[in-house]
Amino acid sequence: MKNQFIYTAIIAEKEFKASFNLNKVIRSLTDENGNIIVILDDFNERVTEQPDIDTKTNKFRGMKKVRETVQSEIHLTPEDGARFYKLTEF
Repeated sequence: MKNQFIYTAIIAEKEFKASFNLNKVIRSLTDENGNIIVILDDFNERVTEQPDIDTKTNKFRGMKKVRETVQSEIHLTPEDGARFYKLTEF
């Protein structure tokens, strides 16, 4: 897998190894803490449940499923971010 960037993902305070395809990167941003946010050119559909409220009576009718289309957002540590920038700079 030549185009994969391997990084450390922290989920629920546990560390895991993860990867993403470098060809899918469309944007990156460094925040004030030195962490890097990488946005990928992929679309995922997420289904969530939200309250269904009648707008006329303002009464709760139950729950409804809402579909959202989102892009993947990867959060890199400063160490992984330095490797990412070194690998991708011109």
